[in-house]
Amino acid sequence: MNIDITHNDLQQTKDNIFFIVGTSRSGSTLFQSMLSSHSKVIVPPETHYFYSREVVNQAFDEAVDKEEFCRKLIDFWYTGKTRIGDLGLDRDEVISHAERLKLWSPLELYVLHLTLYRKHHNKEILGEKTPLHILHVDEILEDFPDARIISMFRDPRAASYSEIKAYFGSPSVLVTTDRWKRYVKVHFEKQEELPSHKYMMMRYWELVRHTEDKLQQVSDFLGIEYEQQMLEYYKRDEKGFAKGEREWKKGTLKPIQQGKNKEWRKALKYWQVALIEEHADHFMPDMGYEPTVKRLSFFKKWFYVAVDVRRSYWATFTNARDEGYSE
Repeated sequence: MNIDITHNDLQQTKDNIFFIVGTSRSGSTLFQSMLSSHSKVIVPPETHYFYSREVVNQAFDEAVDKEEFCRKLIDFWYTGKTRIGDLGLDRDEVISHAERLKLWSPLELYVLHLTLYRKHHNKEILGEKTPLHILHVDEILEDFPDARIISMFRDPRAASYSEIKAYFGSPSVLVTTDRWKRYVKVHFEKQEELPSHKYMMMRYWELVRHTEDKLQQVSDFLGIEYEQQMLEYYKRDEKGFAKGEREWKKGTLKPIQQGKNKEWRKALKYWQVALIEEHADHFMPDMGYEPTVKRLSFFKKWFYVAVDVRRSYWATFTNARDEGYSE
């Protein structure tokens, strides 16, 4: 289906865009599904655009022929293993619009992709969901000054267990907790720096326990009317999955499962919980999560640290956790 794109359409995307960031395995796909069930909102698969933004922009600045560089960038997005390609757009259609509108910069091409996705789904507002973009909030606001940011977090114990279950996640609770701490630090920085109408935080347990209240709050934040159909996200036609993601995102095809956030209590070993709680330090209570076990003795702690680190090294050595897509 050919879509007519104008400069006004591109500007509408930029003026109304919001970004969902935060920790991995935090329930952001469930949140994405709820928001995409709104009549005006669509949240596409993750793009990871800002992860490589600095490198791409530097290469673009050094390129003699800017247009040729952008053509090669599009080719890379559609022939390499990239998340932009996961949007499922037609490469020729993208190039046709870029040529007609003279969109020859990485950012303009990125906005074009988002706008095409939004228009193909007949929505007015687009949300970009890439959790690791929490490390790039400054760059996001540099490119999209009017953007709103929603950061999503989950109990570090639940997040660690979710990563262990996912074939692409880390088997090390120390690795996942260290990453969680890093993102929480960024959250507190941005909460301090940005006004409340630009930045808000969502905790997974709040979303699943007080779903309607939290979705009404998010609707107010985004300047849209709350719609009851957001609660029936599992009935949506648009899944928002990239090719091959269904296996670990199929939970969003079901109504909310209240017990999923507590699975870690039975699944994680005592020593894993103890390591997470000690390593997370004061950030856990600061984020509203209370410890549940006693600290390990000195010798037990370092024994289990060695066990945990070995798991991480072994997964790396054997490439057992190589991130990719399974058909």
